[in-house]
Amino acid sequence: MARIPSVFVSYSWDSGAHKNWVRQLASRLARNGVKVWLDQWHVRPGDSLTTYMERRIASSGHVLVICTPGYARKSNSRTGGVGYEQQIISGRIAAAIPRRKFIPILRSGKIEPGRDCAIPTHFAGIFVLDMRTPSTQRASFEQLIRAIYNKPKFAPPASRGTPMLVQQGSKQALARATTIRLADFELERWRLASGVLRNQQYPKTFWIPSEAHRRNVKRGDFVKLAFEIIEDGDKSQTPEHERMWVKVTRSQGPYFVGKLANEPTTNIKRLKWGSRIVFLPEHIIGIQSSNAVKAWNKVAAKLDAESAKRTAKRRAIVTRDPRKPAGSRRKLGHLPTGVRRQRRH
Repeated sequence: MARIPSVFVSYSWDSGAHKNWVRQLASRLARNGVKVWLDQWHVRPGDSLTTYMERRIASSGHVLVICTPGYARKSNSRTGGVGYEQQIISGRIAAAIPRRKFIPILRSGKIEPGRDCAIPTHFAGIFVLDMRTPSTQRASFEQLIRAIYNKPKFAPPASRGTPMLVQQGSKQALARATTIRLADFELERWRLASGVLRNQQYPKTFWIPSEAHRRNVKRGDFVKLAFEIIEDGDKSQTPEHERMWVKVTRSQGPYFVGKLANEPTTNIKRLKWGSRIVFLPEHIIGIQSSNAVKAWNKVAAKLDAESAKRTAKRRAIVTRDPRKPAGSRRKLGHLPTGVRRQRRH
């Protein structure tokens, strides 16, 4: 069984709004299969904060550093809990712990040195995920998920000798090299809306399946997804919203892969029946299991058979020869050769 990835969240208590934002980010990670260690969830009155920080930084697969100007000031001056965490982090970096374990996330402030700089000095020159605005947060969240699961968006081409060897690999080698990623507006002109976020906005009217059901869909199940689509030729770039079913074909890391089981009503060439769709559990807004589909198909087949029998029976009654007794089943369309029909007077 694959090990569940884990992260420790290091941040400063700048404000109540900032703490809420950090908790929402942690919740979204947890909904995508990540074990998150967050003091708001796991530290109780009487617990040792230093022991908690030391153990969780050491045991977690990654440490998420939520960078703000306040965090940078406390980190650089080694004050408060942030300062203590940075001593632990600096010591582990000095001990040759891979830097990829520590992921800086820019929430506010600037990257450049100055009064509003949000990056601690020992993270200078490190690739930072920008989550200062909703638009950058959307793209950076996928990068964060990929980093945690070690599933890069672009994989280097396999170098296995001469082109002839690549040719001999045929379709299987091509399938292994296929990159799993979510659709992007700029490339595909469509993307998937988060059902979890919509449910949080409208909890009384927008229902979604439970997290356990969304994370455990399997091959053959049908899931309903919410698409945001920019139609071909639409100069206003205003997305249309459409809900469609997708048949699950496989899973890879945190992602599911399926085929579109609807024909979109919007005019877009890049999205049609059978198109390959990559999605996360948070995108699922409805589930129809493969067993339920099979059961419905059996019921539908039985109803069709009964309907066909009733139709055949009605036709037999209508075509019965009125000159024959009710028990006769000979039809007017099948009179013996040489016998002519008599017109009734």
